Amino acid sequence: MLLRTLYSTVVLIILFSFGSANAQYTMQKDYLGASVGLSFLGSTPQIGINYEHSMELQNFGRVGIGGIFRYWSYSESYYNDGNWNYTDVLIGAQGNYHFLLNNESFDPWVGLVLAYDAGSVSWNGPDYNYSEPTYGGFFLGAQAGIRYWIQPNLALIARMGFGTLSYGALELGVDFKL
Repeated sequence: MLLRTLYSTVVLIILFSFGSANAQYTMQKDYLGASVGLSFLGSTPQIGINYEHSMELQNFGRVGIGGIFRYWSYSESYYNDGNWNYTDVLIGAQGNYHFLLNNESFDPWVGLVLAYDAGSVSWNGPDYNYSEPTYGGFFLGAQAGIRYWIQPNLALIARMGFGTLSYGALELGVDFKL
């Protein structure tokens, strides 16, 4: 399923890259979108929601501030006796610097994320009196990405991020300009 989504997104980018340029990252606008990706923590699919508000900072450039939401879950076998099950919900804030290009179809950015990972762990197996540890905590990460505008108010996105808690992800999705 994830590979099919990645393949479809790449095909769409190639098809639309030969079309005309569309409206880009515009100041004082809001951007909202969904993403699917591969979390490097547990090598599991994740889903996400991204929000960003654009603005121009004097003597600095184009920036966006907003929020993120991520969800993923995975299991690890333990000596064939049972499984440790992990569930993560990451909620936080993002700040991105957007580069100005001559080609207005592309909107590349780099940024920082400060979030809280509300993680949970459970044991599914024989009762060995295992205590279920706490999991998660505050997260600080760096990210980079690019939007490709296929319509004036619709963009395909690709994003990669790394940070604390051994978390990293590669994501694809769509953003809507509101």
